[in-house]
Amino acid sequence: MRLNDAVHDVTGEVFRDGWSRIRGSMQGLHVAKQRQFIRAAVGHRAAVFKAIRGGGTHTKSQLSNQIAYLTTKSTHIVDSSGFLDGKAKLEGKEIKDLTERFAKRWSAGFKPKLGQTTHMLLSFPIGTRGEDVRDITANVAERFFQTHEAHFDYIIAVHEDRAHPHAHIVLNRRSQEGEFFFLGRDHRFNYDDFRLAMVEEAERFGVRLEATRRLDRGVVHYPPRTREVYAAKEEGRAAEPRPRVGADLERALAEIANTRTVYHALATEASRESREDITNALFRAGELLARGGKLEAKGDVYMAEEQSFDELKTRYADQVARVQGMIAEKPEVERPRLERSLNEIQARLAHMQPLGLRSVTLTERPSDGGVYSETNIDRDQLARLQEPDVRAQVDTALRGTGIRASVVVARMETGAQNAALERQWIADDLARVAETDGLNLERRADLETAREALNRAHVQLGITLERNEVLRQDGVIDVARDAPLSDRRVSETETPTATEVVQAPVLDPEVRRVLENERTGEMSGPFTDADQRLAYREAVERDLDADQIDRLRDGDVDVLKEQISDRLDRLYAAKVYLQSDEATANSEAARAVVEEIADREYELHRADLTDGEKERGETH
Repeated sequence: MRLNDAVHDVTGEVFRDGWSRIRGSMQGLHVAKQRQFIRAAVGHRAAVFKAIRGGGTHTKSQLSNQIAYLTTKSTHIVDSSGFLDGKAKLEGKEIKDLTERFAKRWSAGFKPKLGQTTHMLLSFPIGTRGEDVRDITANVAERFFQTHEAHFDYIIAVHEDRAHPHAHIVLNRRSQEGEFFFLGRDHRFNYDDFRLAMVEEAERFGVRLEATRRLDRGVVHYPPRTREVYAAKEEGRAAEPRPRVGADLERALAEIANTRTVYHALATEASRESREDITNALFRAGELLARGGKLEAKGDVYMAEEQSFDELKTRYADQVARVQGMIAEKPEVERPRLERSLNEIQARLAHMQPLGLRSVTLTERPSDGGVYSETNIDRDQLARLQEPDVRAQVDTALRGTGIRASVVVARMETGAQNAALERQWIADDLARVAETDGLNLERRADLETAREALNRAHVQLGITLERNEVLRQDGVIDVARDAPLSDRRVSETETPTATEVVQAPVLDPEVRRVLENERTGEMSGPFTDADQRLAYREAVERDLDADQIDRLRDGDVDVLKEQISDRLDRLYAAKVYLQSDEATANSEAARAVVEEIADREYELHRADLTDGEKERGETH
């Protein structure tokens, strides 16, 4: 199979790191985050926002129980309708009325897998006043859920029973206008925007927060699982984090190294601004990350009046955002020249890491054979692009992709002077192919389809324009025809032989039935009577000895490995097994299994949930 080298490089990077991450760094979105680095360096606390996995409710009974739990131990209540504002706790009738109010918007025929409601948590630093937690959370909720676009029903309950005061939001996922709420990376409801809103609203009350990620603070590994936290507490030790391994670990360490560079660059800029306090803090932050340490939040919770550290990066970040907005409003054929001008500005500030880990592409040469590469374009021959026969060949190469020939010509006339701009334009082409074919680039199958279409177009473009002497090289490379695009480096020796293939175990029909029920996300339970429940337990235990049964009751799902090869299926089987017995139904083992299922389902369906296809609401 023939590929274009420039397209292959860019789309390979998308496969490794994901479309949203690559696209965001190409657009320079990393710059806005640097304001948060400053806040982290001087010791501000992290803004904690999360949606509780498994916290959605499916029935009125579940919702009533959840609201009762949250609003009978609260210190402040905020109601989107205003009826319950000012209360500290809710009474039984108020809980019932609130439940009925939410349920009126539910559609009887629509049973979303994540529930009719979403449960969110906002946590604040030790010492934050409960009244401030209430007002900050209320402002964040109003900013997102009471807008001209949609009005969602919600209840906020503030808890001060732990060291960190926190607020729970229970949101009715269907708005008055019929929109269905979901959290998605590229959606208007996303984690980053909620955390940034917390920072901005908290500042109005003098509470100092920052919205960096764990990696930005030098924390390499994932937080420990809930069961590990409980086990560590019982054993009087520190909870062990979930380690990153392999490529995930390498990428994390590279990001931390990049963040160290950003801190040093910010410190240099701060010196020019005569900001000694920020300079020292940023240099300390960079040195700490260089030594493998992590940033600690040691600053005061409440800021002194008129004390702000955000101005340092605001001017540049806001200016970039304005320029990008201006470019986006221009006709497509006028954008390349402006995009090159912005790229030149960013290249002069490459030491400030404006594109994050990909800032190095601002100083790298473009590819040797790319269609947009300045070094591959013969500028003396550009006039040939206007000749009818050449233009017709360009149109033919782009047919069906949604990419306009006039835009390709405008980019070639402008030329990409570095790898960053070339990759940005190729990513634009990939996005246009996806838009034309209705593909979601967060899904690997769709990305593969879009990648193949873009490769075909750029291969034909390269050959056509090289023959017409507009390009010096066609940029075509040959790869093994049978190897999948997502992994061309797999060796034939890695393919298992017939003798190495292990036949999948034959499942008991009762176990298979239960697994199918769990895989499809049926809301009804897998058992209609006690006999079915007993038959399932016997089927699971049939091939286990007494020790393995005890381990299964303690949550060790790997005792089922001989029967069930897939771990998620083992988790499903263990969950139903544990929940089928009153003695283990509400045990810590059952909760740990359910939590891991939620984690694995989230990763498995991340692309679908990001696009919102599963949870946007009813289709008509």
